[in-house]
Amino acid sequence: MSALLGNPMVTTAALPFVLGAVMALLARLALPPSSPVLSLVAAALLLFFYWDTLGPPVVPPVAASQKLIYLGFAGIVAGLLPERLLGADVAGNLVAAALAAALLWLGWRRIAGGALDLQMMAALIASLLAIAGAALLLSLRTSSSPPAEEPFLMPAAMLAMCAAGAIISVLGASIVTGQLLGSLAALGGGWCLVQYIAVMRGGSATAWSKGTEVILVFAATTVLIQVALLAPKANPVALMLSPLPLAVAVLVPGPLRGFVPDARPLRPLVAGLLIAIPAILAILTALLFAPHGAALGFS
Repeated sequence: MSALLGNPMVTTAALPFVLGAVMALLARLALPPSSPVLSLVAAALLLFFYWDTLGPPVVPPVAASQKLIYLGFAGIVAGLLPERLLGADVAGNLVAAALAAALLWLGWRRIAGGALDLQMMAALIASLLAIAGAALLLSLRTSSSPPAEEPFLMPAAMLAMCAAGAIISVLGASIVTGQLLGSLAALGGGWCLVQYIAVMRGGSATAWSKGTEVILVFAATTVLIQVALLAPKANPVALMLSPLPLAVAVLVPGPLRGFVPDARPLRPLVAGLLIAIPAILAILTALLFAPHGAALGFS
């Protein structure tokens, strides 16, 4: 059993997927929609992923990877604010400001170095796209009668962004952040599967609470920013494509609505596919232009 739990594929993908499904079942069967407990569950799972991947917090944090758990704590504090303080506009602006501060904290040495090469330009563009996408997505207002795909927009965007970021990170010689992003992607996958089964059975999907959105999207975006800034061999084009699922998710209720079919069971699938297109392109680009060598990204 210890060997099984020590397998990176189990701890990075299988276990987070199961935990995401359990979280979705709790939201459907045991928690009222306005309950803050879902945010507490998301916070606990996030801290578990950080602890399992990065170890306990280091005081004071020196390396960028040591700063991630502190940024996770900051996102949890923001996400646990009273619901009335986390309206769409407030949440988007709060997260944008916090992510901008995270970008400066994680990358101030590299930014202060002043070397504006291709890799640095790609890192800054990817980071700014991630910040803008997260802020816009968190600013989306929920509909009084939401279509079937609406509750999936946030989890699907996080899933797609994290899946792309995980592969780019591993191929870019940054295994630890790849594991963390893979865990967040798997968590979103477990959640979406349970909610989609509910839609297929004629029910409605349960959406993340605003606090849960803030906690998980903020964490995913900060880790992606670190990949963009510090993964030494990350492909620049793939980096710039990776945060675009956040922006596409914002467009699904608007300009992209015409691509979503009327058939209710197909709506979440097609919306998810649209959101995943930039992530798929990012993954293909990272794979095609990965550094050569038997140990992917480590030649």
